[in-house]
Amino acid sequence: MDDILTELVDHHRIRQVLERYCRGIDRLDAALIDSVYWDDATDNHGIYVGPGPGFSAFIVPMLRDAFERTMHFLGQSNIAVTGSRAAADSYFLAYHTRREDGALAIDVAAGRYADMLERRGGEWRIRDRTVVMDWVETRRGLQDAALALDGFVNGCRDADDVSYRAYAWARETP
Repeated sequence: MDDILTELVDHHRIRQVLERYCRGIDRLDAALIDSVYWDDATDNHGIYVGPGPGFSAFIVPMLRDAFERTMHFLGQSNIAVTGSRAAADSYFLAYHTRREDGALAIDVAAGRYADMLERRGGEWRIRDRTVVMDWVETRRGLQDAALALDGFVNGCRDADDVSYRAYAWARETP
């Protein structure tokens, strides 16, 4: 039973690393992105090949300049843990919205994060990441959404996003 509990905890903590990466990318939070990589990690994103901790310095300005919003969804993750090492193959859909000739364009990327992770000092982080791109689709000339967003709280791509307030509240001592 202890083996099963250890496996469940490891899977949960690895999945938290993968989810934290997506949150960091969509909020353009370099510190959050950096927190998923070990200092000696590598990352091959196709458009960036280099140190994992250096990826945020490349991607945050690029996403800020090229896109109005992004949203990364994780699908299933096949995670295999052996001691302090793990492999994860995680499916993703990444939506990137931008303006093109005054109309909305959406780039949708589908692929997988092929990750090698290590547990050091009880903490899981990515040791090596390769993005496997399975397909990309661009939807052009779209009108704005049929559902007006002005009645909703809109997301921000920085620490002004309402979710940061929720996390700060959760950390407060009652």
